[in-house]
Amino acid sequence: MFSPRDLAATLAQLMPAQAAARYCVAFSGGADSTALLHALAQLRGEALRVRALHVNHHLQPNADQWATHAASVAARLDVPLQVLDVRIAARKGESPEAAARVRRYDLIADALQPDELLLTAHHRDDQLETFLLQLIRGAGVAGLAAMPAKARFGRSWHLRPLLDVTRAALVDYVRRTGLEWIEDTSNADTRFDRNFLRVQVLPALRERWPGIAANVARSAAHMAEARELLDEIASSDLADSRAGTTLQCAALRALDSAHQRNALRYWLRELGFTLPSAARLEEIAVGVLHARPDASPVVRWPAAEVRRYRDRLYALAPLPPAPRNGITWDWKQNPRLELAPGLGLLKLGRSGGGLRVRELPCPLRIEWRSPGAKLRPQPDRPARTLRYLFQESGVVPWMRSRVPILVSGQRLIAVAGLGVDVEFHPAGSQTDLRLQWSGHPQMF
Repeated sequence: MFSPRDLAATLAQLMPAQAAARYCVAFSGGADSTALLHALAQLRGEALRVRALHVNHHLQPNADQWATHAASVAARLDVPLQVLDVRIAARKGESPEAAARVRRYDLIADALQPDELLLTAHHRDDQLETFLLQLIRGAGVAGLAAMPAKARFGRSWHLRPLLDVTRAALVDYVRRTGLEWIEDTSNADTRFDRNFLRVQVLPALRERWPGIAANVARSAAHMAEARELLDEIASSDLADSRAGTTLQCAALRALDSAHQRNALRYWLRELGFTLPSAARLEEIAVGVLHARPDASPVVRWPAAEVRRYRDRLYALAPLPPAPRNGITWDWKQNPRLELAPGLGLLKLGRSGGGLRVRELPCPLRIEWRSPGAKLRPQPDRPARTLRYLFQESGVVPWMRSRVPILVSGQRLIAVAGLGVDVEFHPAGSQTDLRLQWSGHPQMF
């Protein structure tokens, strides 16, 4: 039987140094998260604050009604609720459910307040399903470690305090509280692997081995310990190869193949990317690391891509297509300009690379390719072609067709992130503006 006292004891074990806890529950409105939210509401006080987040993906016909239900339950429990509204566009080769899961956690990470901890209602039966799915898919140690009870989450922590509690105990708890919950009808659709496992396979396994959930949880814990040891090895192996978020290929090539793969998996997880298949990982370890020096190899999977430049390894989110058409920018009317999806924001403000307002034409034109254009960044230096400027500055090749170039007629005014032509350097006046380019992929 589950109780708020049990939850309090588990939270004390997970975060023993947390003097004044601020918890944020990912609240779907299902039985599991309803039990978690209700139990936390019973514990709140000066030392424990709680609020909830509900993500409306619009993937189900009843999504809006679920959001309304979540708001009703939160109001009854006197718990502040924030509804995050998002529409999911899956990438090629990615299921809508997987895309929704990734986007959901991205939204939650952005919505967390300082010093707030994320709590989710994953339970022992979820852990069993996750372990078996990972086993079926041929996962390694990290996958078979399944879901940790405590993990870093952005600048905070993600806690799963119900991993030792069964779903049946949580349903029983919610029934005793008199609260209603949402039953997602799509959970019965056995076209999805997890649902097939839950509906068709697990009943037979439980009948044969009643203790399977507890036994698998124990195996997952063993795998989690092994993963920690492998992570320590990977961290040590990467000590001499790190260059910011990139890796020096020469140091990686000095490792044997097993250590290479372990280090690459650790690096990609550290950067927050879903791991590639074993075949894709082998492509990175062999095809990318050992490509000829002048090659520009790339390995892609739905979540990310890995590239090499100047013998450094880069991992990044899949790049949007390079823009084809220029943009007219009336910067006086709109000092903030959203570029093509994934390419960030241009802004004229009070910090960044300077532009002298008196000399700055309006409107400006944003272009993406001007190979013969030249920029003179300093009075005592000759003008540089864009190609030379990109090479001299170390701009990665895949970003060169995605860097915004500010022009007016035939005059090149500035290259975002790299510099301003000497004719438009600021005079030091408080009225001069600064060009900022934010939210774009890594340039160097």
